[in-house]
Amino acid sequence: MPPEEEVTPEQVEAFVMQRLSLRQLRMLLALSKAGSLSAAADALHVTQPAISKSLGEVERALGKTLFLRRGRSIRATPLGAQMVRLAQRMEQLLRRGSEEAAALMRGASGELLIGATNAALNPLLFDTIARMKEELPQLSLAVRTHALSGMFEDLRQGRLDLVVARQVGDAPPELRAHSVMPVQERVVISSVHPLARERRLSWETLNEQAWIWPLPGTRSRVRRDRFWHQLGLPLPSNVLQTDDLMLTLGLLQRMPLVAIMPSPIARSAALSGAVRLLPLDLDLGLGGLCAWQAEEMSNPFVDRFIELLRQQGGLAAEQGPLSQA
Repeated sequence: MPPEEEVTPEQVEAFVMQRLSLRQLRMLLALSKAGSLSAAADALHVTQPAISKSLGEVERALGKTLFLRRGRSIRATPLGAQMVRLAQRMEQLLRRGSEEAAALMRGASGELLIGATNAALNPLLFDTIARMKEELPQLSLAVRTHALSGMFEDLRQGRLDLVVARQVGDAPPELRAHSVMPVQERVVISSVHPLARERRLSWETLNEQAWIWPLPGTRSRVRRDRFWHQLGLPLPSNVLQTDDLMLTLGLLQRMPLVAIMPSPIARSAALSGAVRLLPLDLDLGLGGLCAWQAEEMSNPFVDRFIELLRQQGGLAAEQGPLSQA
């Protein structure tokens, strides 16, 4: 039943800050996940009247309905959805806190969870991780790789402490971005390619070769296709499509291929003898390397890792965060 009493914003703030309990937050989270009072009661191993009572207490304290009832199902109101997001955040913070406490009990000095895109997995990140572990041998450090949008959400929810990726213009505004290093692309050709020893290779000649090409729908693919259009050339017809840099490097070592790679990775591959760098100019506009952190989260390990990243990338820490990534 909707609350009947008027509640002031000050009363709402006082309730959330001082009286809202973890039990009530978990009740809201269970209601959101289960979609009905009975299913939420089963998930929490309590009775349905207990769920109804707890929900009523919160709704009366806030002066607003949090879930609309339709038959046996329920749906969160805008305020209800906001309270569910608060519950999700608190649940994640508690989980992280318990994991960090367990790590400290095992002898670790702390925990740092990093998300990195494929393009960020380069010598700069490797060297920074090595330096961080030299300074803090007992720090528990984990690196996860998946889609950038998912990592941004993990960062917002507290499941990650830091995300390292190429600069983008549509990052969530509540995330703080730090410029780490400018990155350009380089054209490379397999060392096993028959044309690898040619002094000069034109775009027209290369366009007739076998290429590694980005997957459709990706940011890299859009920028690559646009650049080819600017060159006035048709897209290569002989292509292997992947965005996985490890696969790209493995294929370049075994097959006569041409590829475009971020300059740090291209230089490292050239030093290993896997590829030859070609002296061709291109700017796909993919942006430099950035590190994102949640604005409201304070973590000395994150601050130090960003500082080391910027040192390794040649940017002074005094430059501070970007206003917009």
